[in-house]
Amino acid sequence: MKQTSALMGLSSMALTLSLSSFMVRGDEAGPYFNADLGPAFTEDTKLKEFPDAVPGGKVRFDPGARLSLGGGWRFNDWLSAGGETGVIANDLSDADGSFSQVPLLANVEFRLPNQSLFVPFIGGGPGLAVSVINLDHDSLAGGSNVHGSTADTVWAWQIYGGARYKLTDNMSLGFVYKYFEAGSPTWDVRRTSQDIRFGDAHTHSFGVSFSMNF
Repeated sequence: MKQTSALMGLSSMALTLSLSSFMVRGDEAGPYFNADLGPAFTEDTKLKEFPDAVPGGKVRFDPGARLSLGGGWRFNDWLSAGGETGVIANDLSDADGSFSQVPLLANVEFRLPNQSLFVPFIGGGPGLAVSVINLDHDSLAGGSNVHGSTADTVWAWQIYGGARYKLTDNMSLGFVYKYFEAGSPTWDVRRTSQDIRFGDAHTHSFGVSFSMNF
């Protein structure tokens, strides 16, 4: 019984020490801020519904831009968790209008510490996206002219990866690739029983990434 109690005590102490070293690594732990900016390419999607238009066509997007802003808590030199927002904006190729997305995401990021100043990282997480359409007296797939802007909130998720170069102990600059997917939005159109509905949005973005630890 004494040996069992001693072993349990040692195991409990080892677990406590392990958790402490995992959660806090001296001055490695603390809040962080991330930002990235670059081009965004949204794949063609389905046109599921548009007033007086035949559904089933494609919606095409011009190359656009993505700005991301995020922050959270850095647990140690290889793990951090937080949230991200920003905007992804693309003009419509076949109409006088635009399609914008505002991500609202949770992120978990893993980094690979090494002896060099370049630190690779990978991360991602789920969340929501506010999908906004804006049309200036234009139509899609031969439908009626529609004017105005409206928004819908859909599910979303992303995965990303890249590398950053350590400028100082607290600041890094690098590059990042992000794959972002958002669900099918539906927008109400006034004075008609028909709505505007797109398929899922798939966006590839490439950005210059800045990170600061506090």
